[in-house]
Amino acid sequence: MNYQATLPLLAFCFANMACANPVVDSKEYKLMLNTSLFTKSTELSDVNSVFIELAPLARQATSKNTTGSVFLAKTRAVTFYDVIHECTLAKLGYVFRERTDQDGSEVTLKYRHTDRYLSAFEDLSADSDEAKTKLEADYSIAASGSWKVTYSHSTKTPNTRNINEVKDINHHFLGFNQVYQLPNSLPLQAVSGIAISEYVYEGIVIDLGKQNAEFALTLWYTSQQSNTPLIAELSFKYQDNQGDYSQKVVSRAANLFDKLASEHSAVNPLSLTKTQFVYQYQSNFCAEG
Repeated sequence: MNYQATLPLLAFCFANMACANPVVDSKEYKLMLNTSLFTKSTELSDVNSVFIELAPLARQATSKNTTGSVFLAKTRAVTFYDVIHECTLAKLGYVFRERTDQDGSEVTLKYRHTDRYLSAFEDLSADSDEAKTKLEADYSIAASGSWKVTYSHSTKTPNTRNINEVKDINHHFLGFNQVYQLPNSLPLQAVSGIAISEYVYEGIVIDLGKQNAEFALTLWYTSQQSNTPLIAELSFKYQDNQGDYSQKVVSRAANLFDKLASEHSAVNPLSLTKTQFVYQYQSNFCAEG
């Protein structure tokens, strides 16, 4: 038995109770927006318009005012990787993503499932002291208007490797390697052949009670020269390492989410999510030849 490799998993189990009662240490609520409302040349003004409309809706839903001011918090390149024609990772329920900015590269391996326990039990241990793991509840709205929830268990870690084979996943994520034993030589390619330029606007906060919710508006472009985004997403999240959320906090968050989903004019319930968009951008990427 490789005791050294199992230590990160055991640490996660004890820290997050994933072996008995998985602790959701982050809750994020996501709404897709109409991309036609944004252009690169007026981006900041367009983003501000979304939050100007959001403020009274948030006050009506929570009896709380939003605070802060919008700023461009992150600019980075984003690439998803999988096995072309097989989409091996997607079939296993995984997403593997690289984000690159001026500080370097960071990779994230994420498992998603509607069952909180199944998601938590996946071994996302990583061979790095700088790796960060979380179990997050992701909420979205279906076209029918009903809520959807997915539990995402993920680990992100700094990366210096040129991503092109499964060995680059196995190198970082020891638990994944031990469980699935995918061949190191299995080639990875950018999903749908697309490299994304991501812009994330932050700064708006609302007090839900014990926790504050932080808003983000994310725009994806095919390149830095693109004028119209491929994807626009509005989200808010709050977190607690012990999963200690009061009824008041979660009720306010739910009211806020419902209010924005049903009344904010920028929301597009028919839009694909970010991950769905990437995998469907090139329709034959996952088609077996």
